[in-house]
Amino acid sequence: MKKHDQLLVEELKNGKEKTLKSFYEEYFALFVSFANNLLPSEEECKDVVHDVFLKYWNTRNDFDNLIAIRAFFYKSIRNTCLNLIRHQQVQNKYLAENLQYLESESFIHETVVKEEIFHVIHQEISHLTEMEQKVLLLTLEEKSNEEIAQELGIAVSTVKSHKAKGYAVLREKLQYLKILLLLLS
Repeated sequence: MKKHDQLLVEELKNGKEKTLKSFYEEYFALFVSFANNLLPSEEECKDVVHDVFLKYWNTRNDFDNLIAIRAFFYKSIRNTCLNLIRHQQVQNKYLAENLQYLESESFIHETVVKEEIFHVIHQEISHLTEMEQKVLLLTLEEKSNEEIAQELGIAVSTVKSHKAKGYAVLREKLQYLKILLLLLS
């Protein structure tokens, strides 16, 4: 091993940041070019190489020569790129499967019915008293009675009372939705 290389390795092991900067400047483009053989996006390749530099810096004491360091970079870059490719394949498979469902008639039917029901419910809620509206809208956000009481500055029993009154009115006014849903099924 060259004396220069051994000095470089020793300075890196000792945490000399100036040496890391010099090593980074010398090898960054080479490592990005290598990664670019595996990934099409140069930005993604740069991100991978940056991550491997950080990983190296945290394990720099494990390396005794420049060849081992460079081998670490090539293996780590390759493995990281392959993991990204595998992850992308899983995402693409999910998107392809999801696309079939999104194109289906049942998706359109379910989505239209759901949106129409939410629209009707929100319209009917707007006819309730102001406090009943606030309580039911917060309930639709899946907040607990305690959270609603705290947010509105009222007692939990008052929240329950407003919910009960609001639900009673909605049940009466939205009875026709049950029949409509049965007809649509």
